Amino acid sequence: MSPFKLTPEVQREIDSYKQFMQNNEYSANTALGYSTYLSRFLRLPPNAHERPLKERVASFLTDQHECNPASFKDCRAALRLYIKMVTGECFTRHKPIESKEEIETVLKRFYDYSLDIKRIQPGTAQSEVSHIRSFLKYATDNSQIRIESFTANEIRDYVVDCLATLKNSSKGRLITSIRNFFRFLKFEGIPVHESVFLIPLSPAVWKNGAVPTTIEESVFNNLHEVPDGDTPIGVRNRCIILCFTELALRCLEVASLTLDDFNWYDGYVSIRNTKNCSDRKLPISEKLGKSITTYLQTVRPITTSRILFVRFKRTCGEPMGVSQIHGVVGRVYDKSGVNIGFTGTHVLRRTAGSKIYNSGNSLKMTADILGHESLDSTVRYVKADIAGLQQVAAPWPFSQMKAGDHDAS
Repeated sequence: MSPFKLTPEVQREIDSYKQFMQNNEYSANTALGYSTYLSRFLRLPPNAHERPLKERVASFLTDQHECNPASFKDCRAALRLYIKMVTGECFTRHKPIESKEEIETVLKRFYDYSLDIKRIQPGTAQSEVSHIRSFLKYATDNSQIRIESFTANEIRDYVVDCLATLKNSSKGRLITSIRNFFRFLKFEGIPVHESVFLIPLSPAVWKNGAVPTTIEESVFNNLHEVPDGDTPIGVRNRCIILCFTELALRCLEVASLTLDDFNWYDGYVSIRNTKNCSDRKLPISEKLGKSITTYLQTVRPITTSRILFVRFKRTCGEPMGVSQIHGVVGRVYDKSGVNIGFTGTHVLRRTAGSKIYNSGNSLKMTADILGHESLDSTVRYVKADIAGLQQVAAPWPFSQMKAGDHDAS
């Protein structure tokens, strides 16, 4: 069977797509695979192209889900990226929720409250607004109930009807948004039914009560050695890993570090773009300091950007974003030769927090280093040093007795 010949128009579109992926630092193999899915879509009959692009993609993906379920996820990712290239917009599987003007006014005040009073990040505030918009739409769809008349019944019904299939972590996040919303209403002086505050608004997520998951200490301490220190990218990536293991930073905090944040004379770095909007200063260890100075003096590209970590390929000199930092960590995991079992960066922060605490520091100092306002947050990060406890534990008093000795006493 002869291979299918692409028309010049389709070939040009695929070439543009590959170039777009390269500019966004996708690998050549990923670009080749995604282009295959795009070519299937572009070979649709001519009459199919009369509809808007997003409608065509949605219809095509529905067919692919039935015909090729094994490759559906990759196909969906490829076409979402194509929509972003063509329109500059993201493709969403769900239609935007239409909301009443009255509700939108309240949500706008809730968003401002989250930023100005609670001082949380704009992205988190926007997520909570989205959660509440869905909740309010559900609660008001079939009735004229007003917000101040909501009771525990509406929350219970929403959890049972809409959140039952979610993971505990996702369910807890959504319910936390609802809790924060009712606290906002009370802050504004809007009457809130007392039953709302008499029920537990967060489901039991038992893993929060367990020993936190961390990376084995020997693996954790040597992760920065995985990147090849003989290459410019390896030198940079070693610094990135050390920012996690030495400073216990969040991924956003690593991506936001600038040249101006480092005070080399006094030996500290200022962490500014934090989750709770409160700056903190952390000491620079000798290991981290030497690594960063080597990176700055020998391999960092010439650029006008003040961001510490910049790209080396394609868009050389441009700042690395959170996704690029995340990608570096994931590749280090893969090259470590150890089955770490994670792909994210937060396990590094948890491990570093446990290491700080188990080194003899108080819980308050550990919280200050991690940037936690509440010690309750820090408690979930630290892991007991079981080996150390075993060394100092006294022997069981009956272990040295002979059988029956304790009866005489």
